[in-house]
Amino acid sequence: MTEKPQPGAPALEKGLDLLEALAGASRGLSQKQLAERVGRSVSEIFRMLVALERRGYVARDPATGEYTLTLKLFRIASQFPPTERLLKAALPVMEQLASRVQLSCHLTVLHGEQFMVIARIEPEWLMGWSVKVGAVFPLTQQYASAKVLAAFQLEGRREELAQVIATNDRISTKKALAALDRISAEGGNFSNDDGYTRILAYSCPIIEASGRAVAAMTVPLVKQEQIPANEASTIAAELRNAARMVSEKIGGVA
Repeated sequence: MTEKPQPGAPALEKGLDLLEALAGASRGLSQKQLAERVGRSVSEIFRMLVALERRGYVARDPATGEYTLTLKLFRIASQFPPTERLLKAALPVMEQLASRVQLSCHLTVLHGEQFMVIARIEPEWLMGWSVKVGAVFPLTQQYASAKVLAAFQLEGRREELAQVIATNDRISTKKALAALDRISAEGGNFSNDDGYTRILAYSCPIIEASGRAVAAMTVPLVKQEQIPANEASTIAAELRNAARMVSEKIGGVA
């Protein structure tokens, strides 16, 4: 039996293609480059780009003619009730954490097969390491947040994310799952002796009522050969306590 064609919205599809192409670009793209990426002609995408620019979703550099995404999509996402609730619960706790450990901290969430930074707090300190809000990173063992977000998921989703990590790190899914098992057993990422990690960081999950991580709270440290044991212990304890407080605020489990 022949399947009936599904109803479509060509203009919407075209606009979404353009937004996704810009989101995946590390720099601005010209109309010609965008047309090539979405498989359309320059004339086909011209009116859509004009509309997206008028609505504030993209910006055009007058000097180069290149288009980039604005933060409008991020602002819309941050107004989504679950995200807004999470930020409302997390930001005051993150401010206290940054002040107590004198290091920056940030909050990340899963974003498809990647993860995104949705909040960052800086301490009153002259030096440190931090990431941009809105930055998106791949799921790989190079990042503490990625490991924590993947480790504290329900079984099916956890296995899916382990496969993504395995592909990105070019290891077996079994090895990726074993690494996630260690992190879930420890209640977070407090070790960087896995041979993969680029940035020394501690990370803990923010757990909702279902038992899965809706976010990861992470404290990156200035790269050192070794952190004094007492300092590492203090940072880990403060981070665990902060993550527990946020989890409780959103009705989750500690």
